[in-house]
Amino acid sequence: MKKRHITILSVGHMATDINQGALPAMLPFFIAAYDLSYTAAASIVFAVNMSSSVIQPLFGLAADRYAKPWLLPGGLMFAGLGLGLTGLFDGYQWIMVLGIVSGIGIAAYHPEAARLVNFAAGDRKSTPMSLFGVG
Repeated sequence: MKKRHITILSVGHMATDINQGALPAMLPFFIAAYDLSYTAAASIVFAVNMSSSVIQPLFGLAADRYAKPWLLPGGLMFAGLGLGLTGLFDGYQWIMVLGIVSGIGIAAYHPEAARLVNFAAGDRKSTPMSLFGVG
């Protein structure tokens, strides 16, 4: 088991999941700043969750066919920038688009990282995958 690799992948996993979890915490600020209805605010969360969930199997197919290690930093970058840039752009449409960009980054990170954890785990795969899931 390559502990260093699994630790790095787990920390990246935690960072992508923090991006997804931070969006609902930001909703009260968006509602107040842009006078959004609860329906509009909830639709942002729905769109981000759908973009990360529905697209993720496509990234999984790509990870199975070809090694795409650039998806790790790229996915993390898109996840963070998408969410981070919501503070610089005004309005519902921008928050929605940037949230979807973040969701795509989240979707890109997970399959490639899981593939690499499986590779780095060696013969004992359950513990490293569990540690990755915690991250």
